[in-house]
Amino acid sequence: MTEEEVHQAAEKSTRTFTGDASTPQEQASGMGGNALPFSDLLIGKGFTLRYDNEGPAWNYRVLDLYNLEWRKEGETQWQKETYRAFEADEELVFFAHIVSGSRPRSCRRIALDLTNGLTTCILSKMGTKYYGNEVSYRAIFGAAEMEGLEAPQYVRHEFTDELVGRGFTRSYSDQMTSMHLYTTPHSSSWTIYTGNQTLGMQWCAPAIYVKLRDGVYIFDLVEEACNGAETCIIENEKTKRACGFGFSGGAKGVGFNTIGAIARDIGRYDIKHFFGPKAKGKGV
Repeated sequence: MTEEEVHQAAEKSTRTFTGDASTPQEQASGMGGNALPFSDLLIGKGFTLRYDNEGPAWNYRVLDLYNLEWRKEGETQWQKETYRAFEADEELVFFAHIVSGSRPRSCRRIALDLTNGLTTCILSKMGTKYYGNEVSYRAIFGAAEMEGLEAPQYVRHEFTDELVGRGFTRSYSDQMTSMHLYTTPHSSSWTIYTGNQTLGMQWCAPAIYVKLRDGVYIFDLVEEACNGAETCIIENEKTKRACGFGFSGGAKGVGFNTIGAIARDIGRYDIKHFFGPKAKGKGV
């Protein structure tokens, strides 16, 4: 699809956190069936997220469990959005929202550590140079300004290769289980189990990994040259739970939904020595 086609589809339908409102978690039969409970840690709080390297600075105030307001620093007009938040680890909140009215349609997934004020935002938007209905994304790092928090001046979350060579299965619901292999510092492979629990075709795509705490990471992958959909989750190795948000678009519009899974560690293999400045054969 072209950028114009995706924009027109998004104007007709931008589905945000859709699902059965009668159930405590949305998408109970999809990738959100095993989601964590929504977190109330941010309710009533106001804060500023300031990102490095001349990045954005946003003011936020959280109204309730489902709604917040934000504005660019220096502006007077607040923009209201529906949002969802998870407590991915103790006092570590992962919240997200669509940016209503944006062209191309965009969204933010924000990790905010309430113990030290560090924050990472995954900025995503519809469209790449190849397809209008494929998501593009990037990570930005910064710190929060909030009453009771004093963020470090120089320390930040950072990209990591600590997961390289690891493998996990993830049960998103009774209807969906997948296997992820973290094959390089910049890509991942995954397989969806079929109905009889055998493995199907394997895909691979570029990915990013961000370390938030020991054993707690952001994993972000777009199914490039496939359906263009993005999976952005925080993985907690201590609890074996994953929580996050999916973003995708197409002829039926743009969708933004919750993701949650129960994970199982399926082992690792030693491949780190093939990457980085110490890789075998480099400089020979």
